[in-house]
Amino acid sequence: MARVVGNVVGNLKGKLGNLSARTVNGKTIMAARPSSYKESTTPKHVETKQKFAVTTGFASKVSDLAALNAIWKLNKKPDISVINTIFQQNFDLSSAQAPTLKNIITPNGFGTPVTVAVIAAGKLTGTLAALNTITVIPAGAVNLSINAVISLSDPKLSSDPLFKVISVSKEVANFVFTQVYNFEIDLDLDEAAEVAKYNQKFIYLAVAIKSADDQIIKYSRSYSLISN
Repeated sequence: MARVVGNVVGNLKGKLGNLSARTVNGKTIMAARPSSYKESTTPKHVETKQKFAVTTGFASKVSDLAALNAIWKLNKKPDISVINTIFQQNFDLSSAQAPTLKNIITPNGFGTPVTVAVIAAGKLTGTLAALNTITVIPAGAVNLSINAVISLSDPKLSSDPLFKVISVSKEVANFVFTQVYNFEIDLDLDEAAEVAKYNQKFIYLAVAIKSADDQIIKYSRSYSLISN
């Protein structure tokens, strides 16, 4: 490392060939940059890197659903993005191989109305209890948004990725909050094909109560289960 005394070259900052420069207290410090970087291969580092990839993939699919994105936006700090907020809330809940049943798609919320859910015949089907038996239905409640993230793991073929995550949703206008509701959400051809490649299927579900102008008034906590 070299130090430039005086101000013969001005205040430098940045890279100069294989050197880097910075100015500290009016003095320019020159240092050689490393010619190469070798990433750590310790088990702990590898596990953390894999867990990072798992959580990033999960957070991305949660963020893809408009209602879930809006819910997290209401709960994030001003200087943190939605996807980073989802990531931070889920990192410690993920494993290095795939999301776990502990992962969440909403922060807190009222009790889950989901009584059953399953993936079969290219559809996600399920039943919601009457929402007025779960929570107080606020004034202005008109519509309902049903949101699901599906984590696929334990691939049938070793050539397939260790996990995949897909997300689907259904918007129900003029929802009747006093009745049990059976829902169906179609998977597209690509999503159905991905589901068929994996033995383990985790479903994460949450609902959002909306006003007539599509604003979220209230939402449920995240509910997870294993699909047959």
